[in-house]
Amino acid sequence: MKRHLLDTHLIYWWMTGDARLGKATQRIIAKSDIVVSAASLWEMVLKNAKGKLPLPEGSLEEQLEAQGFVLLPILSRHIEAVRSLTCLHADPFDRLLIAQAYDERLTLLTRDAAILALGLDGVVEG
Repeated sequence: MKRHLLDTHLIYWWMTGDARLGKATQRIIAKSDIVVSAASLWEMVLKNAKGKLPLPEGSLEEQLEAQGFVLLPILSRHIEAVRSLTCLHADPFDRLLIAQAYDERLTLLTRDAAILALGLDGVVEG
């Protein structure tokens, strides 16, 4: 079974049932082993604290695990993988997701135009 790391937007849209996720991406998620980075949870919590992103009550980790998603911690080797990235991308959360996908041999599923424009192997539009 294919293993995908979801970017933060896709996770949020999945959690909130947002129509922007799209049927094709919903099918990919339903048929894949899904991994969610702790970095995405961190990013969502930071945006929530600034009033930019409403989040459901309760533990995000528990909600994601209830969906069958696997939580990927941020490991020191992921930080080292960020150092080796040759792509230029300003967002530190996105850089970490790219590095984690590469290091863990996951396919990064994203709708982020800036990430997709990099033309990286192992990154697909979701």
